[in-house]
Amino acid sequence: MAKFVDLVVKEGPAAGMRFSVEVGTYRVLGRAGEGTDSTLQMNRDGDRLLDDEQQAVVDGVVASRKSRGLRTRFQKRGADILLDDGNVSRTHAMVFADDDGASVADLMSTNGTKVNGKQIRDVDLLPGDILQVGKCKLALME
Repeated sequence: MAKFVDLVVKEGPAAGMRFSVEVGTYRVLGRAGEGTDSTLQMNRDGDRLLDDEQQAVVDGVVASRKSRGLRTRFQKRGADILLDDGNVSRTHAMVFADDDGASVADLMSTNGTKVNGKQIRDVDLLPGDILQVGKCKLALME
């Protein structure tokens, strides 16, 4: 089993960037360039706090995976993945990686999240899938 799931930005303002999601973690996909926003809340690790509704989405993903008999050993939240794209919400989506693979959940973003061109709320990802947030298209590599 791989120790990381990689996302490579194929199109959009962040083209060429590569992000790794360690197995056992989850990471927020969000908009970069918010450093001057004095209302931005961060946790002690320097990442954006989720509001109650976003946290409920994350809890729902974990519960859904458990109900399908999938292991949900998410030990920690990894650093946020920030994309310099004004069409990406501040906290747009969450990418999860565990022993059973990767999944993504939209965090009630303004413009939605797509996988392979289809609007999603929560979906498992396979190698080669294209995740779109804003104008950025990220390919899942394993």
